[in-house]
Amino acid sequence: MLLKDKLIEIKNKIDSPDAEIIFQHVLKIDKAKIYSDIKKEINKKDLSSIDLMVEERLKGKPLAYLIGKKGFWKNSFIVTPDVLVPRPETETLVDAILNENLQGKTLLELGTGSGAISISIAQENKDCFIFATDISIKSILVAKQNAAKFYCENIIFLNHDWNNEWLFPQVDYLISNPPYVDKEATTGKEEGIWHEPEKALFSKDKGLSDLKLILSKGKNFLNENGKVYLEHAPDQYEELNKFAVENGYLNFSNLNDLNGDKRVSIYQC
Repeated sequence: MLLKDKLIEIKNKIDSPDAEIIFQHVLKIDKAKIYSDIKKEINKKDLSSIDLMVEERLKGKPLAYLIGKKGFWKNSFIVTPDVLVPRPETETLVDAILNENLQGKTLLELGTGSGAISISIAQENKDCFIFATDISIKSILVAKQNAAKFYCENIIFLNHDWNNEWLFPQVDYLISNPPYVDKEATTGKEEGIWHEPEKALFSKDKGLSDLKLILSKGKNFLNENGKVYLEHAPDQYEELNKFAVENGYLNFSNLNDLNGDKRVSIYQC
């Protein structure tokens, strides 16, 4: 079957950009090559691989899981179904922490997943040191793969459940993109959400449980003038601000993501 005919067939099933990415992945060519080789014959093995990936995409499986990678900040990270797919909104968190002077500073990330946040920070600041934790050993393994891929030596990855005792040293910055989705309010129509790890997505108390836990415990592990950086849903920042003040935080600010939504909050005792 000609590439041209197969491409037309697939574009009638899924979004055109997704179709092009699948073709690039299976045929191991870039986008330009797809169209310069449009009259090329595709072998049966590749046709079968394309069909299987399209079938999974139609079921809602994230494209990142199908091709095993996702672009974030300046890199393409290894991604598996064991980790949350990095999202553009989370770059707001990275951008915010990079505005700090991180030279010689120590950071703690809770819920590192693929390692995208910590690795992006570590690459920009070779003189800081990061403890990156996750409840999932499988996630830690993916994060370690990414750290090795990008030659990051200033990160230690730790398997840790923040519901248990915290055995961390004092740090200058605590950062986290924790579970903050309210499962009961989720319609099921959200793109790919039911294919991602539930522990990385959903939290009790209308999505606020883990955010509040991190704020309440985190202040005890901050050095003087230390700060907590949190990603959250746009409708959660006011409740978090109130909770933070009640728990001894003196200063806070709320930052917009690229969509203009309140996505990241910074808290300081």
